[in-house]
Amino acid sequence: MINEVDTISVNPFGRRIEYTENNQSLGYLEYSLIYDRIEIDNILVNEDVRHQGIGTKLMAYLVNEAINLRVINITLEVRVSNYHAINLYKKFGFREVAIRKYYYGDEDGILMEKQVM
Repeated sequence: MINEVDTISVNPFGRRIEYTENNQSLGYLEYSLIYDRIEIDNILVNEDVRHQGIGTKLMAYLVNEAINLRVINITLEVRVSNYHAINLYKKFGFREVAIRKYYYGDEDGILMEKQVM
């Protein structure tokens, strides 16, 4: 089950969706809805339940939400070494836009974007 969590008191643009089963949070996706675009801030699936489709469900929910909100695009940064995440994003139509040198301090990041409208 996916639930929306209120984070507005911390960040007026911030949103969080959680994937839960049996009242236990198994993963979440945090993003900022900034007027007509979405920036994914963080996505995490508990290590012991990875590769079970939870990340896919969270991303599908977010893309559907973006369509409903009529946003222009969704962007994110990902470590160049995070092949699993990169493949997940590409599955949803994200494309690599730029390399952000030393974005993670010790590692480059890839700026990825999905056009929604």
